[in-house]
Amino acid sequence: MLGMLLMMVDTPEEKRLVEQLYEKYNKLVYAVAYNILRNPEDAEDAAVMSWEKIIKNLEKINKVDCKETKSFIVIISERTAIDFYRANKRRSDMEKKSEQWEQSPYFATLDRQMEERETLLWLKTLPKNYGEVLILYYVNEMSTKEIANYLGIKEVSVHSRLKRARDYLKENVRKGDTRDG
Repeated sequence: MLGMLLMMVDTPEEKRLVEQLYEKYNKLVYAVAYNILRNPEDAEDAAVMSWEKIIKNLEKINKVDCKETKSFIVIISERTAIDFYRANKRRSDMEKKSEQWEQSPYFATLDRQMEERETLLWLKTLPKNYGEVLILYYVNEMSTKEIANYLGIKEVSVHSRLKRARDYLKENVRKGDTRDG
């Protein structure tokens, strides 16, 4: 990690200062972050973020080994860890709300409505004689004999149209074809 941090500075003096700060305060930065976050991975991430902020504010550090520098580093580490905690909490809260919404009756109704719209779009792509047979059979729940009587065609023709309609839908849904018809 130190190598990555050293890439953020330009001059040899700044590099030496970062090395000295890192050697002296790295364990402290991690400890402060861990104390707030109580998770090793999160503490490591917060420590890296803290070091990035410290390096961006190097001009505020006069001496490596003094009370002011230590306080400055602790404050940055604490605030960074708290910000990290809040960001994770918001993300976690949003995920919980999303899960709750997805399990709500509203989401199920909305999902059904979307599926019905997609089904209607697919039915519109069918040739007219296939679509009307599918609707009568699946939506109106008519028997093939009733459909034959209703349309004035033979029952064999109804079976044939149903099969062709299913085949047509299978083929075009597989291709992702969404022609408007």
